[in-house]
Amino acid sequence: MSHFYTSSKNPQFLEDVTTPHQALKKGRAYPSVTTVLGIVKDDFLDSIYMPRKLVDLAREHPSQHYSVLKEWCYGFREHPFTGEMISSSEFGTSVHKRIEDWLMDGEGEASAYDDWAKPFIDWVNEEGVQVVDCEYIISDSRFKIAGSIDFIGLDKDEKVFLADYKCRSCNDGKGKFYPKDCKQLAIESVMLAKKLNLDYFPKVR
Repeated sequence: MSHFYTSSKNPQFLEDVTTPHQALKKGRAYPSVTTVLGIVKDDFLDSIYMPRKLVDLAREHPSQHYSVLKEWCYGFREHPFTGEMISSSEFGTSVHKRIEDWLMDGEGEASAYDDWAKPFIDWVNEEGVQVVDCEYIISDSRFKIAGSIDFIGLDKDEKVFLADYKCRSCNDGKGKFYPKDCKQLAIESVMLAKKLNLDYFPKVR
């Protein structure tokens, strides 16, 4: 699904806009960084895995809409408390929200997603990172794009850096990352440097 934001100085996510046509009808709207990077294809994921998975899901659920099937291609996770199977995107969004609440407002009440949020919280505390913001929406009039940065912090040298959380399955304790992840962070780093008038590009994690 494509994401769009208002083109104002304080951009807002447009929940009811999911296609370029709707964005044009809305007026001036910026696509997200990830939406624009949708043109970057992975030989295996986009040419083999996704088409095969879509066909399998369509056969299993012939009356289901394409947009739902596409979302299901990314798999499901078991809800930590209820045991209900939920989409990977819903799981990831919930973990993101828990990290944001914890860092911005304190630990608060226990959550079903604490086990997934706590490693990043612990890392921030152990490294002496200063929290600047979470889920920070940024836009750029030159690039005509916008996006949400998961985390902005200051390291021990008081240099700005940004981080992106992923909730992917790992093998042998190693994280699973894709070239598109790095491209997204690199673009957001350039945008953030311009926004904050920095004389360097923030490091990314």
